[in-house]
Amino acid sequence: AAEEAAAGGEEGAAAEAALRGRRHLATAAHAALVAKAGERSSGERRRGGGGGGDTVWTRCWGGRCLCPDRRRCFLLMRRCCSDNVAALGSLGRRQVRLCIALMAINHFTVIGMAELFPLFASAPTGLRMQPQQIGAALTPLAVALCVWPFVFVRLERRHGPVATLRIGQLAFAMVNATMPLLVLLRDSPLLWVGLVAVGLCRGIGGNSSFPSLAILLNSMLDQHLGAMNGFAASVGSLVRAIAPVACGSLFSAASSISESPEVAQGLPFYLLVALLLCGLGMTAGLSRPGQPGSEQGAAPASAARAVRT
Repeated sequence: AAEEAAAGGEEGAAAEAALRGRRHLATAAHAALVAKAGERSSGERRRGGGGGGDTVWTRCWGGRCLCPDRRRCFLLMRRCCSDNVAALGSLGRRQVRLCIALMAINHFTVIGMAELFPLFASAPTGLRMQPQQIGAALTPLAVALCVWPFVFVRLERRHGPVATLRIGQLAFAMVNATMPLLVLLRDSPLLWVGLVAVGLCRGIGGNSSFPSLAILLNSMLDQHLGAMNGFAASVGSLVRAIAPVACGSLFSAASSISESPEVAQGLPFYLLVALLLCGLGMTAGLSRPGQPGSEQGAAPASAARAVRT
C-alpha cells in the first residue's frame, strides 16, 4: 500500500508539472501572437502615414535625427508638409479668401472698439465719465449679447447668412460713426440714450457677423474643415494682437493735437467706419449657400447645419 501511494504521488506530481508546462507554453504563444499583431499594425500605420509617424517623430529632437531609418523619417517629414499644403488648398477659392478677410476686418473692429471706448469715455477731452459710469454704459452690450442670438436664428433661416452679415457690419459702422458725436451730448441727459443705443448696436453687430461668417466659411468647404477653420482662427488672433496697438496709438496721437483734440479723437472711429464699409462692399462677392452659381455647390450642407446647431 505504501509503494502504491508513493507511485500515485509521483504520477500526480508529474501530471501537475506537465500541466504547468502546457500553461507556460500557451502563455508564451499568446504573447508572441500579440507582439506580432502589434508589429503588423505598427508597420501598416508607418506605411499609411498614420500613427506610426508619431513614433518616428518622437525620436527626433534638436534637429538631429535619432531614427534607425533616416530615409523613412525624411519621407514622413515630406509627406507631413505636403499634407499641410493640401489642407490649405481651399484658399484658392475666391469666396474662401473673402470670408477670411472679412473675419479679419471684424476682429480688428471689435478689438478696436473695445480699446477705444474706455479711452474715449474717460478722456478729459472725451466724455469725461467715471469708471462706474463706464461700467453702467456697458450693460446694454451685455443685454444684447444675451438676447440677440435668439433673434439671429430666425433672421438667418429666413434671409441667409449674407444678409445677417451685412446687418452686423452696418451695426458696427453705426456705432463707430456715432461715438465721436456723443461729445456734443456730454453735458446732456441724452448722453445715456446714445450710450444705450451704442451698446445695443455693438451686441447686435457681434452676434450677427461672426456666426454668419462661420456658416459661410464651413458651407464653402468640402474637405479639411479643421485646417481651414484653424487657419481662419490664426488670422483672427493675429489681427486681435495688432488692433489694440494700432487703435491705441492712433487715439494717443490724435489726443496730442492741441488745436482741436475733440475733433481729432474721432479719427480712429472713422478709420474703423472706412474699414467696415470696405468689408460691406466685399460681401457683394459672397453668395448664399446653395444658391446657383456659387462656389459652395460641391460642399455638403451638413457642415452649415452643424454650425447653425
